[in-house]
Amino acid sequence: MKVIKNILDIEENLQKSYVAIGNFDGLHTGHRTIIKRAMERAKEKDGVSIVFTFQNHPMELLRKDGRSVKYINTNEEKLFMLEKMGVDYVVLQPFTQDFADLTPLEFVRLLKNKLGVEEIFVGFNFSFGKGGVAKTKDLVYLGEGEGIYVHEFKAITSGEDVISSTLIRKSMMTGEFERALKLLGHPMIVIGEVIHGKKIARKLGFPTANIQIKDRLYPPFGIYGAKLQIEGEDQIRYGVINVGVNPTLKPGEFSLEVHILNFDEDIYGKKMYIELMEYLRTEEKFDSVEELVACIANDVAVWTKRSEELKDGCCIKIGEF
Repeated sequence: MKVIKNILDIEENLQKSYVAIGNFDGLHTGHRTIIKRAMERAKEKDGVSIVFTFQNHPMELLRKDGRSVKYINTNEEKLFMLEKMGVDYVVLQPFTQDFADLTPLEFVRLLKNKLGVEEIFVGFNFSFGKGGVAKTKDLVYLGEGEGIYVHEFKAITSGEDVISSTLIRKSMMTGEFERALKLLGHPMIVIGEVIHGKKIARKLGFPTANIQIKDRLYPPFGIYGAKLQIEGEDQIRYGVINVGVNPTLKPGEFSLEVHILNFDEDIYGKKMYIELMEYLRTEEKFDSVEELVACIANDVAVWTKRSEELKDGCCIKIGEF
């Protein structure tokens, strides 16, 4: 997969491209439906599949109140998932004021002239052009003038919920982790570098890898079961993860710590690719270290048993969607 960081800087003479356009934060079930169809058409037509997305969420520029967006995934995580899907190219476009000021026709012609677009794939709530005034029907009309066919995808639901990144963010922030995973349609992906911590957990007999915290949305405070890979390894491992503020030992310090089952090696500076799969329990404050150790031991026993069941049930690699 090749990443293009600005559509204006494309050097290749791309032709016969089939382009899925959107923010695609979280790469939930609806997003993947759109992208997979673009990939299928590219294969059918002997062309290339392209995902056109953004380095920064457009709403961060367009909002008048200056509020930032809490991303479900970092750009690194998004690119990781797209590569696992098998996309040929990703345009990771900076959403600047100049880009926001493009007219709808200028945007469509940019896609045609720079990407050689044959077909475009978008969701039901797609908007584009200066002020976001143009909608999918306008894209269909403008596309016809440039020889581009536009596919619009209807909303995808989970029960009574319309699946959206906004609803997934809300579910995460209100502590509804299982609901968020159901809407995502896959485990929550976290990629981060292993950094030095205070090494308190090691003294308790359960060494943990501290993951560098980034500006993104993390799951609700609690203990989770996860599948993971360490940079440079092919082996799939399992781990128990604490997300929170460690109220018993170091209250107030937000961290994400991973106890890798049956593993105790130096991996500082390496990246860890984590899939948060199951919520095990809430984060608690214990009256004694002994109570904390007993609870951690139980968490490890529970997830060790569960991981054996998962190993028997599937053999997919990390990030295979």
